[in-house]
Amino acid sequence: MRMIIQRNHVLPICVYVVVIFVITIMVRVFPAGVLFPVSAGIMFLSPFIAGSRVDGLRWNTRGVVVGLVLSSFILAGYLLLVSKPFNLKAVSLSVVVFHLFFVSIPEEVFFRGYLQEKLGNNLRGVLFVSFLFALGHVATRCIGRGCSGYGYLEALLTFFPSIAMGYMYIISRTLWANILFHFLANIVYTSTGGL
Repeated sequence: MRMIIQRNHVLPICVYVVVIFVITIMVRVFPAGVLFPVSAGIMFLSPFIAGSRVDGLRWNTRGVVVGLVLSSFILAGYLLLVSKPFNLKAVSLSVVVFHLFFVSIPEEVFFRGYLQEKLGNNLRGVLFVSFLFALGHVATRCIGRGCSGYGYLEALLTFFPSIAMGYMYIISRTLWANILFHFLANIVYTSTGGL
């Protein structure tokens, strides 16, 4: 039984490696205006190209409400923890569009809607996908662009919100809860100037 489960994990892990490798190379080659829409398209479409359905994209009002409530508590806790001013002026319309359409939607479709569905909607699956999420951020941000020790730390810390998003997906059964949280978390992070 264990061997069958591991074999079932080979394709999604291979898809992950290819997607992250391609995006990491693209970061070094393409300008941002090309990079972000193309990498978002790769992340969004790769589950479908791999022959998978992404059921979590179906609208679920209860799941969205759960996502908004959990987002409120988690992000309020973050704001209290970092004790930095929330500056909404730092968030332009282009930042909103960028984080919604080029970050939150494609990453949630790929990491929760595809990888978590294939690798397990349980604690082990959430932790493993969160590890892959953080590793993907290190590869694309730090190896692709090059970053300092602080940049590596910032990329690795994506592991923790990924756990929250994985849990949200398990209890809500809709990606829209995760997409909202991911989007709001990025906006809050941007508006506070990061860590």
